Amino acid sequence: MRRVTSATSATLALGAFCAAGLAAAQSSAVQGPVTGSSVTLFGVADAVLGYGSGSISHRSSLYSSGNSASRFGVRGIEDLGGGLGAGFWLEAGVTIDTGTGVAGNTNNQPNGATSADALSFNRRSTVSLIDFWGELRLGRDFAAHYRNRSDVDPFDNNGVGTIQPQVGSIAGPTSTRVSNMVGYYLPPGLGGFFGEVQYFMGDNVSHLPTSDDGTGYSGRIGWGSGPFSIAVAAGRTDYLRTPTNGNITVANVGATYDLKLVEVSAGYYRDKVDSFVPVKATGYVLGMIVPVGGNQIKFAWSRYGTDAVGDPAASKLSLGYVYSFSKRTVAYATYSHVNNSGGSAVGLNGAVTEPNRSANGYDLGLRHSF
Repeated sequence: MRRVTSATSATLALGAFCAAGLAAAQSSAVQGPVTGSSVTLFGVADAVLGYGSGSISHRSSLYSSGNSASRFGVRGIEDLGGGLGAGFWLEAGVTIDTGTGVAGNTNNQPNGATSADALSFNRRSTVSLIDFWGELRLGRDFAAHYRNRSDVDPFDNNGVGTIQPQVGSIAGPTSTRVSNMVGYYLPPGLGGFFGEVQYFMGDNVSHLPTSDDGTGYSGRIGWGSGPFSIAVAAGRTDYLRTPTNGNITVANVGATYDLKLVEVSAGYYRDKVDSFVPVKATGYVLGMIVPVGGNQIKFAWSRYGTDAVGDPAASKLSLGYVYSFSKRTVAYATYSHVNNSGGSAVGLNGAVTEPNRSANGYDLGLRHSF
């Protein structure tokens, strides 16, 4: 990160949720009273050579974000006096292999998807007021219920190792991020408790069957002390009931424990789409990160399946190694294997596999942070 103007160390707390450690990442911590002003440029450039093998076809490709999401951003904070501060955060996803942007969503609905070839601040676009009482945040950001997927995934929901509850999520456009959001985030210093609550809008006109589409809420509450952290989250997004869509509800729990020799994480997930024939999904995650000097060995087992006809489900095993050249630059390798059942046909890295057949995927990449 390059500091454009002077700042106090307290300013860095504004971005605390980006921390790489599992235990630290559990807390969606925000800054307390503001004591300095700054503007910071930051980003990640991550390119990966991926290969997938399936029973129907194989595929090799160079793609982006195998270890950490490639991005470019600017964030800042202004000291308004008396501990009150105003902040902003603009963060754009970038595809390193092509130099183009990443798709976003304007209204939390399928028809709000934006173009994937234009640079936009799709990852986060917020303005905030911050004080001893916490943070009021407006704009586009991670959904509160998403954090219990990213925080327990040793692969941080990136690359071929991404856990199956993230890959197969049936939670629709608000599965990961929400737009038109008003959120409140608890301050630090509450005896280890952290949390957030969000209300987001679909920006539709009134008196139509689809007036509530893309409107909903999400919340998360957790506690962390020392090496242990746990959080529960739930959310709902409203959609007009159809044969394939309807109100989406999610609930999950995630926990992490740092045993020094190994960091352990676990998660449980329940998602439901209230279509004409409702569909429910259940997922599980068990993860580990083993530090080896300045390097890491990563392991994740995950499963996600629905109660649709046949009970389709996919179980995934991922193993990775991250080699650190420095604090900013790493090389990494990841292997994943998927077992499909009940008619599931999940492939890896773009390869195609038949229902109930297995698939394999490999990543070899380089990441630099600035």
